[in-house]
Amino acid sequence: MVARRAAAHAAGGTLAERLESLEGSVGGARVDARPAELPALTSLRGMAAVAVVLFHSSFVTLHYGGGGPPWIWRRGYLAVDLFFFLSGFVLAHVYGHRLADDRGLRAVGKFLWARFCRVYPASLFVVSIFVLQYATNRLAFPPAVSFKAQLTASLLLMQVPWLNEVVINGPSWSISAEWYAYLLFPVIVPIILRLQSRMAALVCMSLLILIGIDHMIFTHEQQNFGWGALVRAALEFTVGIFAYRSYQEHLLRKIWEKDATLIVIGILMITLCLVGVSDGLVVIMMPFLLLASVCNSGRMAVILNARPLHWLGEVSYSVYIFQILPIMVVTTMSGILVAQGLRGIPFEVITALFAIGSGVLVHRCVDVPTRAALRRLPERLSAFAASYQRRHAGSVAATSPSVSAPRSDV
Repeated sequence: MVARRAAAHAAGGTLAERLESLEGSVGGARVDARPAELPALTSLRGMAAVAVVLFHSSFVTLHYGGGGPPWIWRRGYLAVDLFFFLSGFVLAHVYGHRLADDRGLRAVGKFLWARFCRVYPASLFVVSIFVLQYATNRLAFPPAVSFKAQLTASLLLMQVPWLNEVVINGPSWSISAEWYAYLLFPVIVPIILRLQSRMAALVCMSLLILIGIDHMIFTHEQQNFGWGALVRAALEFTVGIFAYRSYQEHLLRKIWEKDATLIVIGILMITLCLVGVSDGLVVIMMPFLLLASVCNSGRMAVILNARPLHWLGEVSYSVYIFQILPIMVVTTMSGILVAQGLRGIPFEVITALFAIGSGVLVHRCVDVPTRAALRRLPERLSAFAASYQRRHAGSVAATSPSVSAPRSDV
């Protein structure tokens, strides 16, 4: 069934993303329907966002809440890689064929504006809070780091690859890295979708090998800034597009749709995360996790399409981009919490719930309404310009002197 709802960013299909389902035109033709939402990926994105929050919460608990070294969530940072794969997959689903058919400036401009509306409101809100903290001397800013450079990069979402350290809202580095992928997307998606099948498979496998090597050579801290972050995001985003092509062409569909496939992939990834293997082995399995999730037609699909998980996916972006601020609040109150006996696991649970709850409020009160207003802005500006031209034309006509025929004295 073709619905008029967009699949999310980066990865997802969120409620706010459906605001993108306003009718548009491609190549002069009216487009009244958008690709159907992929709810399984919405849920997957929500679980990835929670994994990142739990990763940060576990380390805060270790240093401030009397907890032990993280175990279960110690590789939660790899969920960011899942975001990159998801973004390529979902954007190819929503915009791939549109941009393949129409690569004009108007179509590309509409795509980039939609991406701007998707990621900027919540990010700007977080930056404004950091600026307020700095102005009131409540933000511990490293003396060797330029506040002006950090602020400029944050406002332009250009932390990557130009900063060696992201002080203002650390998680935003991944959004910055994705911006470059967005800029390349209108160029590379038509090429990928039109490649011959064998060539597409060869290129995709080559990129997966590069991704695995990249994660084997560099630590995740080295891939969170500079050119390492840009390479990490670009490669995984591109493989996400290839994964969508495989989904679209129904390759190995009978394998991907089975519950056993998804369960085996999930258990294998969790096991690899808990033992001491390289991150690269975990990351290269993520495209297969996407395919097994989105294609599943068994009982696992019921779980992935469950309302709570789908809702979690809807709020995931705000939870992810806002999480550091509530975690900072918990660290300032850590002494009180520990004194009350809330240490270890209870401390970690409080931290995670506070971060998620705060992100939900940002989603409802800031992200969704601002995004909706921004999406309506081009239409309103066009209507205002047309109205102004009509009024101006009428005013000129009313004030212009009438031209009469020349008088003759003969």
